Amino acid sequence: MSDTINAMELIHADNLNPGQLMPNDLIKLGDDIVEVISIDSDATGDQYFIETQNEFGEKETVTLSYHDVIHLYVFIETAE
Repeated sequence: MSDTINAMELIHADNLNPGQLMPNDLIKLGDDIVEVISIDSDATGDQYFIETQNEFGEKETVTLSYHDVIHLYVFIETAE
């Protein structure tokens, strides 16, 4: 029986607008991949307030416009 090591690889999966994001999504902001904690919008739906957390547990709230494009990332399992 052969043993395999399963590795997790982070890959770009889709481009979304802020209204399509969900908590726990992994998104790219600047040069960092961060986890979405919460999403709120203003009354018009023009501005979205995204609370994120990086790999060090640091939280930040960013403001995005409804037409901004966000890169969604997912982990896939690969056998080595």
